[in-house]
Amino acid sequence: MILLVDVGNTRTKWVLAENNHMLTEIDVCLNQDVASSTIASLAEVVHKVSIANVAGEAMAQTLAEVMQAVDAPVTMVQTSHEACGVRNGYDYPQALGVDRWVSLIAAYDKQKASCLVINAGTAVTIDALSVPKAADHANFMGGVIMPGVGVMLNTLAEKTAQLNVMDGSVMDFPTNTQDAMHTGCLAAAIGVIQRQWQLLQALDQQAPAILLSGGDAELLAKHLPADLAEKTIIVDNLVLRGLMRMEREMA
Repeated sequence: MILLVDVGNTRTKWVLAENNHMLTEIDVCLNQDVASSTIASLAEVVHKVSIANVAGEAMAQTLAEVMQAVDAPVTMVQTSHEACGVRNGYDYPQALGVDRWVSLIAAYDKQKASCLVINAGTAVTIDALSVPKAADHANFMGGVIMPGVGVMLNTLAEKTAQLNVMDGSVMDFPTNTQDAMHTGCLAAAIGVIQRQWQLLQALDQQAPAILLSGGDAELLAKHLPADLAEKTIIVDNLVLRGLMRMEREMA
């Protein structure tokens, strides 16, 4: 068995996997609670641990301490020029966040076709994966990073004197401040997704799928324009799926 660990900006997820199947329910905790979580006890029954960490060096040190008693090898996955049929088009490939890289690998494994790969959480990453016709590989063309809807709302509240984050609804023409804030922040994310989808469509001369993952995936999917919504697939835990795909490659 392999222990797969996805350390995001605020939360850590983990699952046991074997033979390209997840064997347990996915567990989750806040990053600051990792040291007291069940990760270490699970690590004692596996033959390998694979970790994707975007939470920085301090979190990497915490993970190293948690794994000290583990006999199995621990791999901190790094971004590379190419892996599992995906070619990294970033100017400096190693500078691409490992969560984005592993998600792209999962997306190609699932689709084998051009797609927009979106992780919607604290930040929203929108990455373009282009698969030329009859090709046996995918090209990561680049992508954008923007604040998540919650971050945008909180920033509005912090930087303005009279705006507070309260429950609001998305409306065509908001008639109160809360609805205006929620509609504006969500529309900003939808607009960027629509732009990147149109650019990838023009590049590949075909309508790409949209793979949505992350805590705000359902919220974004609900409000996408109809032509994009029909191309959208919500895929939970792209990072964990990508780690599992990479382990299959190395088996």
